[in-house]
Amino acid sequence: MLPPEEITLNDDVLTEILLRVPPKSILRARAVSKHWRHIATRPCFLTAYALRRQPEIVAFFRLDQGDEPADDKSSTNSKYNKIKKAVCAIPFDDDLEGRPLLYYDPTTMLFRGFCYGLLLFNRGCDSLLIWNPATRQVGPLPSPPMASSRASVQPFCFYYHRPSGRYRVLCHVDDIPADDTANYILSTGAAEPRRLGDTMPDGVLRESSAVTLHGSLHWLIHPAKSCNPDKMVAFDTVSEKFRTMAPPPVPAADSLIYKTPHLFEMNGALAVSAMRDAPHMEVWTLEDYNQERWAWRLRIGIPQYRICSPFTASAIGVLEVNMLVVQHDGRVMLHDMAGKRNHRTVKVGTTGDISTVWRHGIYMESLVPLTPSPS
Repeated sequence: MLPPEEITLNDDVLTEILLRVPPKSILRARAVSKHWRHIATRPCFLTAYALRRQPEIVAFFRLDQGDEPADDKSSTNSKYNKIKKAVCAIPFDDDLEGRPLLYYDPTTMLFRGFCYGLLLFNRGCDSLLIWNPATRQVGPLPSPPMASSRASVQPFCFYYHRPSGRYRVLCHVDDIPADDTANYILSTGAAEPRRLGDTMPDGVLRESSAVTLHGSLHWLIHPAKSCNPDKMVAFDTVSEKFRTMAPPPVPAADSLIYKTPHLFEMNGALAVSAMRDAPHMEVWTLEDYNQERWAWRLRIGIPQYRICSPFTASAIGVLEVNMLVVQHDGRVMLHDMAGKRNHRTVKVGTTGDISTVWRHGIYMESLVPLTPSPS
């Protein structure tokens, strides 16, 4: 029998072992040898590792006194602790106990979204940063020029730019002269932001509502005086140009019929959910992406828990092909589309003080590296 130091594993066996261990163990394994580091940092390994992670949703909470993390309980400033927030990942298993990805102070940071397991934050008013909870790596982004001390950076979308292998943010700088568009693309590894000019479409884009599919990000654009979609806008993440698309057939004439339309991905297709005759929600899917042809898919009943509160619900994604994930009233519900029944409903958080469930997709832990910005 060979001593342990002479036992070797071929690349395939080592890869299969590493794919089954948690992120912290992967980071330690990279320090074992150059060979192990090569195996655990290859793009094919990182892709396979991400695909094996348990799907979760992202929620962020306001922490009440007594709910703050242990590291902060020694603080004598209870008012400060009350305003602390946490970004948490909520799994879809029998345990359903969320794990905190990051505790933060909303007076200095603001959670903006996520992409492939990376979180995006506003740091103050003039800069953005990217955080990978699995590797604890921070990727600063270049700051766009500001016209005044009152200006602020507003991100529209956070995406992966495949040709360059970098993560980018499309953003707008508020509080500048009206004749200056000030739309920028910020990229990891870039020293300066790139200005887009007059390519931003009319309407309001929100990073929380962008859906990535077929290499593009998609938004529902809402008219100023209606909660119904007027049109759709897509942003190609390769060419980095905008185009318009046919909207889903959610009637826009009477906002009292269909409420809170929300775009999401359903099994590789764009889909939109909207409330009708509460407590019911209907779902349409874009059956033909190239021809932009929408089709009605299903109608489900949504339980209402607080009769006095405004009733809203939205679909945020699909698990295991048939389980539609719906958020409503501080809860997450799984609807079995094959069995046409509500499978289970779970209250998110230990208190009723949840700010919101992050609604634009399913979160999956990732070990993707961030290209460090030049010093």
